[in-house]
Amino acid sequence: MAKKHSINAGGEEWRGMDATAGYDAARWLGDIRRAQRAIPRIRQRDFQLKLCDRHGKPLAGQTIAIEQKRSTFPWGDQLWHLDRLVRLGRQEHDDAVAWQKVFAGLFNACTALHYWTERPRNDGPKSEEWQGYPKYDALQWCVDWGNAEGLLVKGHPLFWSIPKAVPEWLKRYDYATQLRFLEVRIRTITARFRGKIRLYDIVNEPLWEPAFRNLPRRNWPHLEKISALAAMIAQVQRWAREEDPDATYLVNDYGIMLGDHAVRAVARDGTKVTADFQLKRYIQLLQALQERSAAPDAVGLQSHTAGWGHHDRQVATYEAIGEATGLPVHVTEFWAQTGHLREKGLPQDEIDARQAEYVINYITCAFGCPWVEGFFFWGMMKDLIRFNASGGWETTPVYDALQRKLRGEWMTRATAVTDRTGTVKLRGFHGEYALRLMQGRRVIRGGSRFSVQPGRGTQRVVITV
Repeated sequence: MAKKHSINAGGEEWRGMDATAGYDAARWLGDIRRAQRAIPRIRQRDFQLKLCDRHGKPLAGQTIAIEQKRSTFPWGDQLWHLDRLVRLGRQEHDDAVAWQKVFAGLFNACTALHYWTERPRNDGPKSEEWQGYPKYDALQWCVDWGNAEGLLVKGHPLFWSIPKAVPEWLKRYDYATQLRFLEVRIRTITARFRGKIRLYDIVNEPLWEPAFRNLPRRNWPHLEKISALAAMIAQVQRWAREEDPDATYLVNDYGIMLGDHAVRAVARDGTKVTADFQLKRYIQLLQALQERSAAPDAVGLQSHTAGWGHHDRQVATYEAIGEATGLPVHVTEFWAQTGHLREKGLPQDEIDARQAEYVINYITCAFGCPWVEGFFFWGMMKDLIRFNASGGWETTPVYDALQRKLRGEWMTRATAVTDRTGTVKLRGFHGEYALRLMQGRRVIRGGSRFSVQPGRGTQRVVITV
């Protein structure tokens, strides 16, 4: 059984699942290639552009260039580091600006953090560690920054029923009063950031924790009754939806994988808890929420635990959840940690190469699964940009590999010539595009935008230029 790490306030037990063995990509080559073949089918669409002038006359024989500016599929990382820089007043320093530019130059989404509190004592983004002193300034800055950069902003977490994420002062009150404080928190965040935070981890890690009512009796792993978890999530989600009905809400959890029967922990009643066992409970929880007409909009799966490899189980887990519930899956917290490679004494360039290989294979398998609709890293920026003692910085080979995929191979750029009806037929990745009229290599007119939406059949777009 994995070693249980003792953390006074709870919530870091997943670190005991991080043992990582060697990674041999050849073992998973079949899974990787299947995903590669699936990507054009599920992430691209045929589209037809018809160009006309302002009088409706087709622009025949016109050379055009199209460039995809944004993917419909969100790729992001969390903003813990940026939030801290803002709280220290350092967001305009050179290293902070470099971090922001590198982030926005790669990702199209971000996770803005707003823990009620976060313990043990650390520099985490806390919104009300001290009663009566709510703090949202740093969160506001990060949200505004993300929106200004054109990023889809996600909020994490609205609620986490665990001692380390519930303020100490709240324990002075009875449960009914605690529930009112929680309601105010949920409504405050979702009302204040309505239209600005468009995606939330509404409840974090419920499968391993007690329902809010039973928090004083927590004994990890706490295998709460599914009915109690469903009631708690439904209530939190109701408050959130009443304030922001247009946001997307996820339930987010970890330690879940089809076919992984390794014992990760033993519950108080003697139940041996495995990742496969928790997958079954997750599906039961989601189905219970569907029965209450309180299903989340998507299912969150953390993936910075349980080592490298097993791309077959990775994809099978997405499929199991999707097929059982009909809900899309988001990878919410992925970080390919490299401690096991450092312990072997490998040089940094070899560590970078191995990490880049694994990261690219992992995101390829996710992107190649039709049930997956979002991918968020968790602290991966630490491995994408490095600073030196003199204040300089450089991107890493892992960053370069991601840049080639996310901004290169998985984005569409093309040049074509319209036929006599002013029409061109193309195929491209789902997302937002810019269209330019060309004369040779020179742009003679720009400013036109269109989008390619997921769907079947050929999408037809008429553009007046």
